[in-house]
Amino acid sequence: MKIQYYFEDENSEICYTKKHFEIKMYEEDITEIEVFKAIPDKIKGIFWCKHYGFCGQTSESFCGKQCDNYAPRNGKSGCCKRYTTRIYLWGEKITLKLKP
Repeated sequence: MKIQYYFEDENSEICYTKKHFEIKMYEEDITEIEVFKAIPDKIKGIFWCKHYGFCGQTSESFCGKQCDNYAPRNGKSGCCKRYTTRIYLWGEKITLKLKP
């Protein structure tokens, strides 16, 4: 099952799952919220650190053994399991509704 992510507004840098917004609606006692679909993309030379929520250029990578939270995917060396080249761009505006 493919997970869909959403941005809270057009200035958001972090996207969240539908569950995040359902909890937010419940806490704020509202039944619907307008969000933007997050569209996965890859831009050459750009990476995302899942741990720090940091976007950077691969040529100036701070990712690796010098990072306190470096965790190689194979358990020994190489690419960190928190490193990804997938980023998300803002898509169409939609309304999420809280189910009764």
